[in-house]
Order: sequence, then structure tokens, then C-alpha cells
Amino acid sequence: MAAKKGDIMHITCKKEDIVRGVHIIETAVSSRATLPILSNFLIEVEDDKVKMVSTDLEIGVRCYIDAKIASPGSGTIPAKRFGNIIRELPGKGEIDIKIDDKAHIDIKSGKSHFVLMGTPREDYPALPNFTEEKAYSVEAPVLQDMIKKTIFAASTEETRYILNGIYLIVDGSELKMVTTDGRRLAYIVKKCLKGTSASRKGMSAVVPTKTVNELLRIMSLEEAGDVKFNITENQIAFQVKDVVIISRLIDGNFPNYEQVIPKKSKIQATTNAGDLLSATRQMALLTADKGSGVKFAFNKEALQLSTSTQGLGSGEVDLDLEISGEKLEVAYNPVYVVDILKNIGDEKVIFELNGALDASILRPAGDKDYVCVIMPMRLS
Repeated sequence: MAAKKGDIMHITCKKEDIVRGVHIIETAVSSRATLPILSNFLIEVEDDKVKMVSTDLEIGVRCYIDAKIASPGSGTIPAKRFGNIIRELPGKGEIDIKIDDKAHIDIKSGKSHFVLMGTPREDYPALPNFTEEKAYSVEAPVLQDMIKKTIFAASTEETRYILNGIYLIVDGSELKMVTTDGRRLAYIVKKCLKGTSASRKGMSAVVPTKTVNELLRIMSLEEAGDVKFNITENQIAFQVKDVVIISRLIDGNFPNYEQVIPKKSKIQATTNAGDLLSATRQMALLTADKGSGVKFAFNKEALQLSTSTQGLGSGEVDLDLEISGEKLEVAYNPVYVVDILKNIGDEKVIFELNGALDASILRPAGDKDYVCVIMPMRLS
């Protein structure tokens, strides 16, 4: 069933279905006053389902909902106002929606009746279709884990735009992700891509943080088994069940991350990740601002964390430690250490160190394919 110009769209759907649809597409609704139509979402009948689309021209989201279709048609609806109305409608009953050829939107449910003003479908930007041919496929839980273990290290500074996302690399059946803000770096690799071979040409792209966060949100809503994705010259598209996210890529050359990861270390130290997370958080309570450091003293007997801030006080915590190599004192921003430890996914964490001002590696003891690099601070 296809919509034709001039049709009056008339559908009836369950409240939970239309609320789900709005919840999925509302993140990509724009609030830019220069393009008022982007504060609307597109709704139209496609075959035997109802399609909902939103875009801010950087990211677009498309999903489908079940509905009883009395007649096909299309239009755009003010997203925020419509979402607020349908969420406030009482009960879990059905919602009747009509859109006429003048883009009047008639909403009825029980004793409630609303009329909103929309715009014609022709005025709304087109969203490219997802092409499954040559798409990569990965299990959703694996993809979620890889994103959570890297996204925290992405830069939020607008002046370093190329770092404002995840550098995604496809190499045969391997998927790699890298993020950095110039002071820390997170890298993970997994042999997890389905339907690929070692001979298939690799691809890479820098995916904006907003897009990655939206993908995480959709995966948590949809409980997908597999996620498919496609990379083109300037776009990436993800398909999670019947939801499609299409995003522009960040243009530019990502830094050579391999040069940042130390290849050798003079000192290796292992301690309990949970205890270290707690100790670092304790010391962070006595740091004055984001630029304050916590001292990590790697000794033969223990790892001692300490800090002292004028006007606040001082503190120290000792932790059990297994170490090979000489003792060393290093200072780190505690926020960076906490971010890593929250996502380490292992009982034990290994430090690989070379000097007080050299890049340090933190990684889970049981996984060499996940590496975090952190730059120390100068000891005062």
C-alpha cells in the first residue's frame, strides 16, 4: 500500500506502539529555528506498516510501527508537541490519527481530541535507504561492550573535531575501535564480524559521538540479536531490527593511534580492579578540580594512592600489588583512571609503565585486546 499525493492518511494504533516510535525517533529531531520542518517527524504508510522518520541533517532515524491502516497517506507532525500529547493520553487504548491533504493532523483517543498543524511530506528531507548488500554484521552485546569500553575517551572539545567520535576500523572479520582526547586513549579489537572474510577490503570511519550514543540507546530499547552496518564515503548506517540510524561521518584523518600505544614496558604491576576503583574515587574526593592529580606510588610491598590539597586535606590508601621492575611514582588525573576502571571488565588490572612522564598502559589482566593509554601528570 503506497501513499499518494492528496490521500488522507487514516491509521489506528496502540498507544504503546506509537509512544515507542516517538521515543525512537525523537533524538534526531532538530530544534534549529532556521529549518522549522526539522522539528517535525515524517509519518507515512509503507506497505502494511507505518514508517516514522526524523533527521537533523547530521543524523537520521527511521523505524516502523504496527497499525490498522484505513487509508494510506503521509505528512509531518510537530514531534515535541505530538509526543507530549500522546504520552498524556489516559490508559493504554488505541489512538486514531488522520492527516488530510492540508496537513491537518486529527488525533482521537477515548474522550480526548486534538488537531495539530503539520506540513506536507514533500517538504521533508529524504533519508537514504539501508542497503543490506555487503553490510557487516555483529552481535549487539559485543558491539555495546566495545562502544562502552572506548567512548569515554573521545574528545568533547569542538576545536578537535576529528576526535569527537569513535574511529571504527573493519579489517576482515576484525572490528577495531579507537578513541582519544589527546590525554588518554582507548583501543579494543574483536574478531566478531559475521559474513566477512580476510580478503574483503577493509574500511574505516570516524563516527560522531552523538551517533554512537544514539546507537547504544536504540540497542538497549530493541534488545537486538545482530546489528548490521554499512560504511560509504561520507555516511554510516546501522540497522537494529527494524530501526535504521544513518549518520554523516566526521571528515578528516584520525591520528596514528598505533604510535601512541607503548610497545614495551620496564615495569608491570597488577592489582585488584575493584579495590583500585574504590581507592581512586576516595582520593578524587580530595582533589580541587579536574586538573588535580592523585599520586600512584608503585612499591615492592604495595600500591599507595595519595593526594593533598590545600584547604581541603589529604588522604592515602594502600593496595596489594604484584610488581616486576623498579619502584615508580606517577600522578594521574583520577577521573581518567575511574573511567577506565568502570569499564575494565576484569577482576585484575595491569599497569605497564616506563617512567613518571611516559604514557602508561592500563588493561584487564585477562584481555590483551583491550588497552587504555593515559598520560601522567607532573608530580608537584
